[in-house]
Formats: sequence, structure tokens, C-alpha cells
Amino acid sequence: MKNVLLSAFCFLFIGASANVGDTTIITSHVNTNLNSPPSNDDLWVTFPNSKTWSKIIMKFTLGCGTPNCSGWDYTVSTSLGKKTGLLDSTIASIDTVAHDTVWTKFDQVKYNEVGRLITPYGTYMAQQSNGFNKLWTHPYYFDLTDYAGTMKDSVSVRIHYDGWTDAFSGKVEFIMVEGTPSRTVLQVYELYNEYITYNDGPSFEAVAIPKSVQIPSGCTSAKLNLIMTGHGSTGEFMPYNYHIKVNGTEVVSRLLWKGDCGINAVSPQGGTWIFNRANWCPGEKINVYELDLSSYITAGQTASIDLDMDDFVLASGEQAGYSLSSYLVCYGSQKNNDVAMEEIIAPSSDKPYLHFNPICGNPIVSIKNFGKNNLTDCDITYWVKGGNKCYYQWHGQLKPFQTARVVLPPFDWSGLDTADRQFFAEVSWPNGVTDEFSANNLLYAKFNLPPLVDSVFVINLKTNNHPEENKYLIRNENGDTILFKTSLPVSKTVLDTVTLQPGCYSFDFYDYDAQWEGGDGLSWWLNTQQGLESSGTLAFRRFNNTVIKIFNPDFGSNIHYEFTVGNLLGSFDPKAPCTEPIHTGILSTNEIQFSVYPNPATNTFFIKSGTTMANAKVTVFDIFGKQMITKQVYLLNSIPLEVNAEGLSNGIYFVNVEYNGIKSVKQISIVK
Repeated sequence: MKNVLLSAFCFLFIGASANVGDTTIITSHVNTNLNSPPSNDDLWVTFPNSKTWSKIIMKFTLGCGTPNCSGWDYTVSTSLGKKTGLLDSTIASIDTVAHDTVWTKFDQVKYNEVGRLITPYGTYMAQQSNGFNKLWTHPYYFDLTDYAGTMKDSVSVRIHYDGWTDAFSGKVEFIMVEGTPSRTVLQVYELYNEYITYNDGPSFEAVAIPKSVQIPSGCTSAKLNLIMTGHGSTGEFMPYNYHIKVNGTEVVSRLLWKGDCGINAVSPQGGTWIFNRANWCPGEKINVYELDLSSYITAGQTASIDLDMDDFVLASGEQAGYSLSSYLVCYGSQKNNDVAMEEIIAPSSDKPYLHFNPICGNPIVSIKNFGKNNLTDCDITYWVKGGNKCYYQWHGQLKPFQTARVVLPPFDWSGLDTADRQFFAEVSWPNGVTDEFSANNLLYAKFNLPPLVDSVFVINLKTNNHPEENKYLIRNENGDTILFKTSLPVSKTVLDTVTLQPGCYSFDFYDYDAQWEGGDGLSWWLNTQQGLESSGTLAFRRFNNTVIKIFNPDFGSNIHYEFTVGNLLGSFDPKAPCTEPIHTGILSTNEIQFSVYPNPATNTFFIKSGTTMANAKVTVFDIFGKQMITKQVYLLNSIPLEVNAEGLSNGIYFVNVEYNGIKSVKQISIVK
């Protein structure tokens, strides 16, 4: 057990606020070989019994074991076990003469899965090719705050490896931030923890029977946590819906599918890593479905919770099975308005976000609603160490426990400490009021500088025999398209000379193959092996043909490459306002309900109101408060009003609607 300051915790990039207590790190497994055949590796650890935690993150670091990384994708799950107080036994020996049996007695331990990942195809790590070697590691982060009640005193930590080759290693760390959690957990109920072989819908439902749960008194809200993946030829590669019912009423129907395997952070891989699958991709963690059930349960009463699957017919020789772990979490005290900064995706040097980094333009963060009320707006403050704070007002609709990925406007990088590069992001003012729980508002991340590229260079592309799948473009920090190329020739070399002024730029190269429902890059082993596609190449070069950047042609769906010309970060004009907004701290109960769309817009956008307003005033301001458009309008209920935006340049604007002394504001981006 080790105690460290919060700054060290943030250095690991899990995140917490700067005003909570110290952080305790408890390690169970240290580079433990995951052995075949499928097996468990159990280790007992001791957690503090007297402390409370505002946040608990499990960091699972996967690496190559002995002898190498495996060339197959296998399931790795982590579970927490507690003694039940009951004894179990196994046969130790049998005396065939006296007919005596000797039993070995042991304590029963009940395990609950809390995290799952799928190993990547590790061929390139074993071969030490494509930028990988046997020292490869990759971290995966799991939020275990709901399970704090289990993590006291003696706990067995189990890694289950479902592989048939000895090829990976695992390290497990629990990063525990002292403090009071946003919601107080009263009870966690296990609903499902099993693998169900699918034959048809009724057979699935016969195993996944409804679970009756006695809701404890004092339970004011409840959440369903579901870890679920599909396997087998059909179960893995075909999308089907799962259904959650409470007391016989269906409350959610959701597709069990992950459709972005082509932008995997662990890429390229030696197997079929680009194929989308039933809620998983090789080399990625399994995201937990979180469903707010507060309106469907009543404290002191019994709730019946049921999980069903679509009914489908398996073709001859096909297989399907679903691995699921599900828990009902009952909470006591809760906040009405509580928004959390959940992730800093960019800028970040953390490995799960490699595809999006490094950057010089738009930061990307993820926010989460922990409050009882739906989240409709909040402020996001962001800055670099040594730099000025800039501000963004987010508007949307997040139900409790839902998250939103937010692309922030370019900001003021000036003052950046290039020797200690840290990016901060803080969220506040949920629904226009003071956040009732500030301990989850602030995160920071370490990051790398984007590359510095010559002002004049050549995009050197050799297409394959399916160039219709490709397009590429360059944008500046304003979002303006500097270069756009499509309709490329078949199996030809394309040379584009690019001349750029000093600034920040992004280069995106896209590939989409309808057969795979995703990208297969310019060159992919299965295509070339089966003669489906030839191989292409892509690079940035100087006129003398020296290399600036060579891109791996096995990139899946997208190459995203940000770079600067003429300077490092710090001299670009910010697009986000860097003057702190003023809040009254009063949540309006009489707010004008309207929407603006599309967002972003080009030369036209629309305003649609939820009520009729005979003489409303519409005003559009830029980020500096300058009035750009003003007009008196007649807004009809649900009838869109067209607004001409041809006179607006690229940037962020605020649309203010005023009627009978009440004002409401929405944000819109103009991108031309």
C-alpha cells in the first residue's frame, strides 16, 4: 500500500479534483503471467477499512508475458471476491481399502466481475514489427466507485484469462481518492454473472430469468451496470438488441454493438482488428452500460429486473453466446445538480487516446451527469499550465449517468510551460447553478507537443486498386478546409504540393469499405492475402524526397495528424472566449425552450421554439459580445425560423431569444 499526493494521481491520468484528500494506491498483481488453458489467478489484498473514497479507479496494465504476446484476441476479466462465511471442500484422497475419503475444506469466496477487456492480436508485438516490441504495455481504466463497500479488509482479486496460449501479463492497481462520493451507495445487488449460449430467444430468456430485488428503505435512486459482450461466429459479428425490463415494462432496447474498431488505439494489429463486433474490439476495454432506473423502483418494494435478447435464428453451423455481468446499485443521498469532468481525451499522452493526439487545435473532453436532474448546460474552463483560462458553455441533454464527448474551440496556448506540459479542464455551473459536488470537477493530463512541419511539403500518395474508399483533407485552426481531395486514380501516385502559413493544422485521411462496415486502410494483410486489394502508401515529403512523415498504410478507418507550421504552440489566436462568464446562481424555472440547428452550421441555421411567441427578439452575439444579428420575429410553436448566417465568419456565436422579459441563450458554431 502506498500513499501519494493528488498530483501524482493526476499524473497517472485518472483524474480527480485538486481539493480532495490523499490518494492510496493498492497493487494486487504485478506483471503476472496469464496462463492457458483458461484459468484464474487469485491474490488476496487488504484494503483500508475506516476510510471513505470519492473515487476509485482500477488500472489494469496489459503487457506481453512469457514467451510473447499472443496472436489471438482473448477475454480478460477482473473480479473482486469476498468470503461468504460458508465452507466448501474437495476430495484430497480416497483410501480404497478402508473406504475412507479425505476432504480439503476451504472458505467459499463469491466473485463479482468489475472490469473486462479483450486482448489485441499480439503478432506484431511478438515479431517486434510495425512499431511494437515485446516490452509493449497498454493501460485500461475502470471506475469502481460503486463497489467501495466490497473493497474493505481482505479481498481476493481475480484475473480470469480466457486464452489458449500463454502470452500476456497483467498488473492491477487500485487508485483510491479519499473523500465523500457524489452518491452514497446503500447496496449493490448482483443480477447476472454468466455466459449464456444462444439457441433462440426463448432459450436465452429461460436462462436469463427475471431477478427479484428488495429495494432497501432510503433508496432514492438506482442504476443498472451491465457488462455484456457477444461471442461465437454469429454472436460476435452480428448486431442484435438487448432489452431491459423492470416489473414487466421494457425501459430500454439497445443495440449490442461497437462500430468504431477501425480507430483502435492499439493499431495496427495482426488479426481482424478492424471488424466491428458485439460491444468489443480487440485491444480495448469493455464499456459498461449504465442505465438510470430511479423512476422505475420504489424504496421498500420488490422490483423485478429482466434482461432479454432479440429473437433470431442461427444458421447451420453458426454459434452465438453472450457473456454478461450485471448489478443493480441503490443510492441513498444524491445531488440534484452535479456534473463531472470524466475524461481528457486530447491533449493527452495517455495510451488509450493515441488516435486523437497530439493536438494543436480543438481539445476533446468527456463530461458526465451525476445529478438527479437532467443536465442541459454547464461551463467548461480549460487552460494549459502557465496559460490563460478560456471558457465554453455547453448545451445539450444528459440524463443521469449519461456522458457526452465535447469538442472544445481552439484556445489560448500562450504561456505554455514546454518543460512541464499540463492541460487542465474544469466543469461547473450545471443547469446554471452552483455544482453541489465539486470534487469531480477538475482533471488534468500530461501531453506531447505536435510535430513541427515545413511550410511547403508534398503529400505523396500511392493509391491501391480501391481509391473510391479514400479521401483526405487539411484544415486550419479555424476549421477552414485548406485542401480536399477525392476521386483519386486507381493504383497511381498522387503528388499534392501544400503551402501553408504559420499556424495549426490537421490532416485527415479516411478509408471506408462497405464490406467491413469500416476502414481497412491502404494496405491490410487479409485483403492482400486474398487478392481483394493491392497495397498503397502515404507520406509527407520535401521536394528533395526526404521524409517528413511516413504513415503506416494499415491504419483502419482514419489517420488524424495535427501539426504546426512556423512555430510551436502559443501564438495562435484563441477561438474560445477567455473572459469568465457571469452567473446569477439562479436556476430559471421559466426558461424559454428553443433549439438551434444544424450545429455546426454554414450559411443558414434554424431556430425552433416549444411555444408561440408573437413578438420575440432574436440576437446573435460573437464570443466577444459584439452584436452580429438582431431582429424582431414571430415564432410559431414547432415551426422553424430560418436565420441567414452568410455574414458570419467561422467561429462560435451565441443565439439569444428574449420574450416578455425572459431570456435564454444557445451556442452555435459556424463552419464554412
